[in-house]
Amino acid sequence: MEEKGKTNGGLKIVIAITIIALLGVICFLLYKLTHLPQPEPQVIVEAPEVPEGNVFDYDTSAVATDEDSLTKALEDMANKAKEGTMTLKMKTTASSSDGINFACALANAPDNRYDMFMTLYLDETGEELYKSGLIPLGMEIDSFQINRQLNPGTYDCTLVYSQVNEDKTTIHSTVNVGLTLSVSE
Repeated sequence: MEEKGKTNGGLKIVIAITIIALLGVICFLLYKLTHLPQPEPQVIVEAPEVPEGNVFDYDTSAVATDEDSLTKALEDMANKAKEGTMTLKMKTTASSSDGINFACALANAPDNRYDMFMTLYLDETGEELYKSGLIPLGMEIDSFQINRQLNPGTYDCTLVYSQVNEDKTTIHSTVNVGLTLSVSE
């Protein structure tokens, strides 16, 4: 009988050790699951829409790696935007009856900080059709003459406004806008 008691006692010890070991493993796994390292949050910024015809497009998979760098980048962009802000005052069409001389309304708004010039390109070919001289603040062009005659019809063009620093030789900033030329029959 003493043999049975020893066996039962030994079995009880083995079961107790097994239960304690299982509880230890369960506690260890619960600890690991509740203390997993948290991934760094990523702020996803959508890329602005880029007009067709640009040489470079934005990478739509680009993300900011941390909030501090994103905040600094946004502040820098806001400061540069204030510095380079350009107010556009224009009509988006210019008309002609002879295909050379166009009536328009293109201005260097008084809100701007710099004198500017304008360059007009034909979208279909990229050909430069017109380049103005310097336009002082608050002044407007109400007509222009292009380099060659266009046949009757409508033509999609890009008008590039270029602000010029006080030295009158260094371009400060540029803005591209659409301008439709309309030649009547």
